[in-house]
Amino acid sequence: MAQRRHGVRRVAVGLTATALIGAALTTGTASATTPATTPPAGSAAAAPSGDPIKIGVTADLTGPFTIYGTSMERSAELAVDEINASGGVLGRPLQLVVEDTQTDVAVTTDKARKLVEQDKVGMVLGPIGSDAADALYKTVAQDAKTILMYPETYEGGKCDPMFFSTGAVPAQQIRPMLPVLQKEFGPKVLLFGADYVWPRRSFEIAKPIIKEIGGELVGEVYLPLIADDFTELVQKVRDTKPNYIYTLYPAAWGAALKALDDAGVLKGVGVGTTFLGDPGLAGLSTAAVGTYTALPFFTVAKGDGVAAFLDAFHQKFGANEIPSGGESLGAYNAIHLYAQAVAKAGSTDPAAVSAAMVGQTYTSPTGAVTMEPSHHLTQTIQLVKVGPDMKHEFVQAFENQASEETCTS
Repeated sequence: MAQRRHGVRRVAVGLTATALIGAALTTGTASATTPATTPPAGSAAAAPSGDPIKIGVTADLTGPFTIYGTSMERSAELAVDEINASGGVLGRPLQLVVEDTQTDVAVTTDKARKLVEQDKVGMVLGPIGSDAADALYKTVAQDAKTILMYPETYEGGKCDPMFFSTGAVPAQQIRPMLPVLQKEFGPKVLLFGADYVWPRRSFEIAKPIIKEIGGELVGEVYLPLIADDFTELVQKVRDTKPNYIYTLYPAAWGAALKALDDAGVLKGVGVGTTFLGDPGLAGLSTAAVGTYTALPFFTVAKGDGVAAFLDAFHQKFGANEIPSGGESLGAYNAIHLYAQAVAKAGSTDPAAVSAAMVGQTYTSPTGAVTMEPSHHLTQTIQLVKVGPDMKHEFVQAFENQASEETCTS
């Protein structure tokens, strides 16, 4: 589990980075029409100078989503270190201004206003939860006309010139994963989720895919995000006898899994998720063995830059610290894509950067990502399963998965 950080703090990344970051991390590549933000390999990078380009980070550093918010913030730090070590952007350093949102929507909104109005950031990165993201969508993108980059796996559907998603959205995770689950376990699926927008919209996207591949939806169960009574779920599994459960119940999945296991209803029933990254395995029982997860990143992910990314993460934050799968790479990619868009625009003007963002391609640790006209990413999705040693095992990488989002803002 990622280290818990308490209190509000500001991180100002210096003008130079460690030699490790500069040498080890995979260097981003701009699209053919985009000026590079870094010098050619082998050339000396001039130290960035002048006023920093400020990037606000709204991170859940305390509260229920601490492991995800901490991982997001740390990955943003790595990207900033790398870019600054390579000369910055337009000869200026990037600087993170980090605020702890405490996994609280009101606090998140207040911190975002501070970042935009007082700190004058050019872009806001974060947060984690969908409800907080909805609040920042209005506060940052719509009201303040400032770029908001959301690195978390989310339900999709947002459409604004100032909003960009670098996390995964339902179709690009569900479409490659469900056929694998059906082939291994059978056609009957039960949907189980927390009772809020991300699971509900994701399941609405899953239903036609289930039908398309010849599956059978046998039921749906929604419980509060933090529940302590799973009687309804257990009874639904008994009654419907699914071949597998597709679950979006992140905050208390361990408790739900234990209830299912204790009731003896998991035998022969598969499980698939789109939230269970590496840190989320901590504390789960062996009932989780065999669980499939589809996310942009895992420590066992395949990609030319994965080893270097993990090495840099461990060197900076500790050998036992692990980046999460949903938002870690999303934050890292967001910083690089923003830097490329600023370089192409020649300024930090939000409208100019927004226009320059679409079509940007960056070679991330797991492969190329491209910003679509929908303001969502085409990217690689990794599929893993939990092995007998309670660690993820690589199954397959699905390259160039389009978001299937249709907005053109």
